[in-house]
Formats: sequence, C-alpha cells, structure tokens
Amino acid sequence: MSIHIPLCTIGPESWNAALTKFDIGAFKLINSGLASPVMDHIMVAATLAGGGACQSIMCLGFAIFGWRMRKPDWLRAGLAGLLAAIMSTIVVQIFKIIFNRPRPLLAMFDVRIPDKALFGPSFPSGHTMTVFAIAFACSMCVPKLRYILIPFALLTGFSRIYVGVHFPLDVMYGGLVGAFLGLAAAAIVKRKSSTKNQPTPNETEAE
Repeated sequence: MSIHIPLCTIGPESWNAALTKFDIGAFKLINSGLASPVMDHIMVAATLAGGGACQSIMCLGFAIFGWRMRKPDWLRAGLAGLLAAIMSTIVVQIFKIIFNRPRPLLAMFDVRIPDKALFGPSFPSGHTMTVFAIAFACSMCVPKLRYILIPFALLTGFSRIYVGVHFPLDVMYGGLVGAFLGLAAAAIVKRKSSTKNQPTPNETEAE
C-alpha cells in the first residue's frame, strides 16, 4: 500500500530507504566528520559516565542524601531512578532480541572506534535508554535536576554515535522509550509514597 501525493509516491520501501540513508549519513557526520583527539576524550568520558553502573550509583547517592537529610523528594528521586534503571535494563534486552540489528562496525567498513568495540545487537541504545529513564524519573521528583540530567542524557546519546557503537536511530528510539520508562517509574514511586503517607482508618478515628 502506498500513499499517493502529487508528484511523488511514498510507500514502505521509500520510507525504509529514506530512514536508512538518514541513519548512515548522520552516523558518518558525527562519527567521522566531528572527529578530533579532544572530542575523543570528551565523548569516551560521557559514554562511561552515562553507563548504568555510574547512573545507578548516582541514584543511590540521591536516595541516601534524601534519607539522611530528611528530604523526601530526593529520596523518591533516588528510588525512582533505580527503578527506572531496572526497567530500562529489562526492556532494552527484549528489544535487542526482537530486532537484532547489527552494530555499525558490522554493517559498515569505515567506522571509527575511539573506545572499545561492541558486537552485540545495536537497537536500541541501552546507554541512552537508561540515562534518559533515570533523568526523567529523577527530574519528576526533583524538578531542578532536569537542568543537569536531561542535557547530560542528550550528551550521552550523542557520545554513543560518536564512539561508533550505535546508529542515530538506535539512540533516538532509546531516548524516547527511556523517557517513557522514567515517567512511569516516577509515577509508581510517587503513588507508593502517597499511599504510605495516607492515615489508616484507625488513625483517622483517633483524631
């Protein structure tokens, strides 16, 4: 089935070809066109800091800070971030099994790899999904965190393309799904927290 528009016809094959052309072109521009020794160091550091381990440690820090300082919003941010990390880890593995898209290094011959090479499924980007999930989860609990975490999530996603381990569409879809998971994680933690803080019937009667 095709969609007919004056002077052109857009069908599934045309869309796939256009998306593939965009994906490869944008990848080459970022991976090779912006290459420099300074950028290599910055992007490798960003991709390391955006990994699940570093992000989970950050969330644990938020939770401990909120608990020790009696700041419930920060405690919820840490717990929501940890829940988002778990959710994204599960979801990304399911997606990778379903789509099984090859990494750029296996699909192209002129890929720069300033960091370690990866050969597992490429779609979607696990780093990007996790860092976006945590950024949105934490920001929903402590809104001022969005000014730091969301720009950093964007930087992490960009770095995954730069270091040659993901195509742009891997990162885009990873970010979108991650944002949704982060919002869901924050909603779950907030609902549990509000339910816990509600007075019981006996407490209400006592008052």
